[in-house]
Amino acid sequence: MSKSSRAVRYLRLGIVALAALAGLQRLAVGAQEQQVEEKKSRPKLFIDIVQGQDVVNNVKQRVAREPQVVVYDENHNPVNGATVTFLLPKGGPGASFPGGQTSFTTTTGADGQATAPGLQANNIPGSFHINVVVSSQGSTVTGTIPMANVLAVAVAAGTSVLTTTLIVVAVAGGIAGVTAGVILATSGGQVSPSK
Repeated sequence: MSKSSRAVRYLRLGIVALAALAGLQRLAVGAQEQQVEEKKSRPKLFIDIVQGQDVVNNVKQRVAREPQVVVYDENHNPVNGATVTFLLPKGGPGASFPGGQTSFTTTTGADGQATAPGLQANNIPGSFHINVVVSSQGSTVTGTIPMANVLAVAVAAGTSVLTTTLIVVAVAGGIAGVTAGVILATSGGQVSPSK
């Protein structure tokens, strides 16, 4: 094979390689444009917490307010058929779903609502969060529902955190006042400095 025929052959191979490379680049650009279009066509989702936010559960009663959310799209229309998963902490203050489960998955109805029934508070006082994961048509959004468990007999299930805090402070203040009254009464009204 002569040098000129070899050069023509290499030139043809180079042209084929460049054409293939250009084709690959067009495919890559097309795939990127398709991904952008898919992202644009995915609906934006929003979670509205209807029930359960900032609720205080009385651990002595072992009941809790059932968390409930409504899922909306970017036009504030309820989303039907969205998958909603409620996730509880696996340890510490928290609750469980029926059967001791720490997660519950359901779908929204035509009104966009999803509820996790049968929530039971555990016996550990303290704050916790229920994580909510919503998916629909390739879009996913997350949210949290803050709750707390308390050891207060006077607290009704479903009372807000602020109300419960005021009750606990009032009870503690009342106990301190009674204690001071008992000390003053038993010492004849005289208070002596401690040594």
